[in-house]
Amino acid sequence: MASTEKGRIPGNRVPVWDLPIRLFHWLLVADLAGLWWTATHDDLALHFKLGYAALALLLFRLFWGVAGSDQARFARFLKGPAVVLRHLRHMAMPGPLPPERGHNALGGWAVVALLAVLLAQVATGLFAVDDDGMEEGPLAHRVSGFLSKLARRLHHANFSLIQVLVAVHIGAVLLYLLVKRENLVRPMVTGWKRLTSLPGEAPAPRGRAHGWVPLRRAALAAALAMALVAGLVAFA
Repeated sequence: MASTEKGRIPGNRVPVWDLPIRLFHWLLVADLAGLWWTATHDDLALHFKLGYAALALLLFRLFWGVAGSDQARFARFLKGPAVVLRHLRHMAMPGPLPPERGHNALGGWAVVALLAVLLAQVATGLFAVDDDGMEEGPLAHRVSGFLSKLARRLHHANFSLIQVLVAVHIGAVLLYLLVKRENLVRPMVTGWKRLTSLPGEAPAPRGRAHGWVPLRRAALAAALAMALVAGLVAFA
């Protein structure tokens, strides 16, 4: 088998991201774009609906991070500081990175950071009230006026943080593509990734059953997430 220009050997094509994770990722991207557009165009009715959709998506991701496919589970991709530092050293070195089937050590914590700020955004939106008191989140009446207005300020401030993290995320994807020649977008579209190896390394295993669980489990997780959001809306 011929070596690549970077000294790596083309490996087997392996499954990485299952359909639920890919749908979650791209639906969240579309939802965030809609939330930004509705906020800047004062379409608060649609903004609230998209906010509920975002909450359902985030709840699903939390469920899937515990009971989902192998590569989606938090326990699978959250690594300790030593592993993160080792990955950063590899990033600073010339040449390709060691092969990773799913999230690398740094990317795993980036996922957690994004989920945390997005959950904070949804949570503050649930309690927020605007300046004139005409529009408010479904839980705003559960707290004092001071806390509702504080939630609104945090909601706006946190959105700036989201923009920064999204920009960093896009920049990292471009960095991996242009500098390390690693395409992170294609596996999130197709679900599959071709792992490469250095001469002497064992090739990645073949097969379709590397940790993907039946889709009915994803359907149950999605139904639970939507039921929780529907309950919040109905009984707030």
